[in-house]
Amino acid sequence: MKKAMMYDSGDNIAVALEEIQAGDAILINDRASDLIAKDAIRVGHKLATTDIKKGAAVIKMGHVMGFAKEDIPAGAYTHVHNVADSVQNWATAQHHYDPSTVKEISDSYILPTLPKLYGYRRANQMVGFRNHLLIVSTVVCANQPVEKLGKKYEDFITISNPTGCVMLPNDVARLKALLLGLARNPNVGAVIFCGLGCEAVDCEWYCKQMGDEKPAAFVRIQSEGSCEAAFLKMESIALAMKKELDAMQRTEVSVADIRLGTKCGGSDWTTAAVANPAIGFVSDVVVKNGGISLQGETTGWFGAESFFLAHARTKETADRIIDLMEQTYQKCEMAGRHIEEGNPTPGNIEGGITTLAEKALGNVKKGGTAPIEGVIDIGEYPAGSHGLYIANNPGLDPISLLGLTSSGANVLIYSTGRGSPVGTPVAPSIKLTASPTSVKIFSAHIDIEITDVTMGKAQIEDGAWRLFDKLIKTCNGELTIAEQNGNREVAFPLMVSPL
Repeated sequence: MKKAMMYDSGDNIAVALEEIQAGDAILINDRASDLIAKDAIRVGHKLATTDIKKGAAVIKMGHVMGFAKEDIPAGAYTHVHNVADSVQNWATAQHHYDPSTVKEISDSYILPTLPKLYGYRRANQMVGFRNHLLIVSTVVCANQPVEKLGKKYEDFITISNPTGCVMLPNDVARLKALLLGLARNPNVGAVIFCGLGCEAVDCEWYCKQMGDEKPAAFVRIQSEGSCEAAFLKMESIALAMKKELDAMQRTEVSVADIRLGTKCGGSDWTTAAVANPAIGFVSDVVVKNGGISLQGETTGWFGAESFFLAHARTKETADRIIDLMEQTYQKCEMAGRHIEEGNPTPGNIEGGITTLAEKALGNVKKGGTAPIEGVIDIGEYPAGSHGLYIANNPGLDPISLLGLTSSGANVLIYSTGRGSPVGTPVAPSIKLTASPTSVKIFSAHIDIEITDVTMGKAQIEDGAWRLFDKLIKTCNGELTIAEQNGNREVAFPLMVSPL
């Protein structure tokens, strides 16, 4: 008999835990059943556990993840060929907020003994677990000297700008928020802004916004006379700043100083089953002990918004989440397309994910059980001192990671089922997988694996505590593989201007 997993007693599909051939008898959650496979089914892919009529709901994790395109007999392979995404009807869905569903995190997440943590306490009292010198261009025309510095000094963090001028006011506001958010990140000890001198927002403006928060400078290429002259001036400033940063010492801080950003990318079936629940557990530990957790990827929420509504602290927060989703949905419709056409990706589908709704049901698990305290945009920082916040940012991995760091995340956990090398310049990104396949073929880019949980040899809590231990080591200075390899991928969110 071959093993399959059913997440909820109300589900009508199960996920294959081993290769299944047509005619195989199926064990559901280690219990014998009358189910016989009608097709060959790969690990991580799904089969119907009962007859599903055309048009009927396909249910996973107790939620509708799609609708049958045709009659699907019990035991049949259930995937994109015979399941339509339930998100295509999202615009007509009704959303209700019930404050009685909001629960506090269990006291069992309180740490009896706090781990020793060390970081750099900034003037605004936020803590950095890295002490970077950041050099950022405020317009694409100023990229050359910034990139030249990055090539000459690998320990400088340099970010080039793909835009910065000929922009409508809404795009200008978004760019200002993004660049300032990155400069304010507590992992940045000092910052230099490089501009041309005639762009939408002058580099001096950014520098003035930093106030006394940290050492900051600006260089305007037109004022210096050439890119080479600007490079030499920035080099001189940067070397002096770096000397000052290198003299700083870590001081003792606490779990309450963690601003955790969570992300999943290159997802497969193990992401929802194991990796993201483990991240959610760690998120709860951080929040319960006074820290902040940020969860982004707006485009990956569709089909699982009921989870957010059930955890939103207030109706205002719930309404804000739905408003953001409506805006995103409508943008796709204005372009003549539907949100579910962009997700799941080909890699997700190959890994067993059938619909955007199914992917979303796994995505939201990164938030754990915490109440959602608020919603923040790119470059916006949480209003409270602790808690779980939802961050409005795109799903593409480098943009989402950059969005989280622009909202103050000082460490990131990034789950991947199929494997990803992506890192981000400002915050360390811990790469987690629960996929035995990923470990086998992509271990060079994985920081921690919890495949023993996937294989049924350990509980999610066991893997989550190992992940938490890795988080503490990373905060204390242990380099992630992405940091070791120099993975500093940067992508800016798509601007909305027609200019």
